[in-house]
Amino acid sequence: MYGDDFNEDQIRQWYAEEEHGYYNLTQTYSKHVYGYHELNRYHAFRFLPGPYETCLAMGCATGEDVEPLSPRVRRFVAIEPAEKWWRQTIGGKPAQFSKPAMDGSIPISSSSIDLITSLAVLHHVPNASYVFSEMCRVLKLEGRLVMREPICTMGDWRNPRKGLTKNERGFPPGWLETQASRNGLRIVRKTYCCFPLTVRLGKMLRVSSAYDSVALVRLDAFLSWLTKFNLHYHRDSVFKKVAPIHAFYIFEKTKRELA
Repeated sequence: MYGDDFNEDQIRQWYAEEEHGYYNLTQTYSKHVYGYHELNRYHAFRFLPGPYETCLAMGCATGEDVEPLSPRVRRFVAIEPAEKWWRQTIGGKPAQFSKPAMDGSIPISSSSIDLITSLAVLHHVPNASYVFSEMCRVLKLEGRLVMREPICTMGDWRNPRKGLTKNERGFPPGWLETQASRNGLRIVRKTYCCFPLTVRLGKMLRVSSAYDSVALVRLDAFLSWLTKFNLHYHRDSVFKKVAPIHAFYIFEKTKRELA
């Protein structure tokens, strides 16, 4: 995986380019509104009854993405590079924000977290396999890791891409699942989402956010399931693009000793 074998200087450069990348993208809009609540609920959050003592929220901006979990969570620990987004609470529950470490390590004791969310975050990280292993390390036995990631290259990241930060790239599902297995996780639930035409359909229907629409999220899930046979990592033709862009996972830690 590109970025996994970077040296310290390369990681430092990547980090500098990504540190405020998503924050800066959101500032191009008149008002930033998180538009994936229904997508998260439908594919993952409704399968997390809780209660949970601590939720580790990776790259959560202001915490809007995990706010719907607050009735089931006692406190949040957030790792977020953009300090302008830091808050003292998320959904009325205490929240402790900190910056990610340059090497990807997580300054939390092993087997101490019972819920982790990483919603379209890992693909912004250079040494992704190490950060994945760190999330698994801090997760308790039978704890849950909720992850959504793009599963294609997202275009040529050597050139500027509209709506994307400089370095983000997706992961083949097999790579994600191999990392999970190596680190003592099993798949509880796996679904595909973000069919290419869903956002366009939302604009045609004048929906403020396609992935906050109950009807469109269900339609998106159906179209993604219908076209999952056509998954390609490099989507260099129109036909190859007729497939879901993201995968949603709920993992459970089943092994105390990680491989």
